[in-house]
Amino acid sequence: MLIPKETYVRDEAYLKTVRGQPCLVCGMPGSAHHVMYGQRRGVSLKTGDNWVVPLCHRCHMQLHHYGDERTWWDLQGIEPLDWARKNWEKFNGTN
Repeated sequence: MLIPKETYVRDEAYLKTVRGQPCLVCGMPGSAHHVMYGQRRGVSLKTGDNWVVPLCHRCHMQLHHYGDERTWWDLQGIEPLDWARKNWEKFNGTN
């Protein structure tokens, strides 16, 4: 049985729209963070650009220091995949 190959979206124009948006946690200007559980990944592969959310530097470092991304987001009370999906659809005019 063949397993379908994952498609990883790469879109610099979209990343530019996410950068500078308010951090989902604290509201400071954010950079684009790839939600690592948004998509199956191969070794050394980030998820697609469609799975990015804005996080400021401080919150981004806290997330990486914590280590368990799903739990970190749960502790923040935020569902990043919902935000990523809605923002990607809005960017593409598919919502």
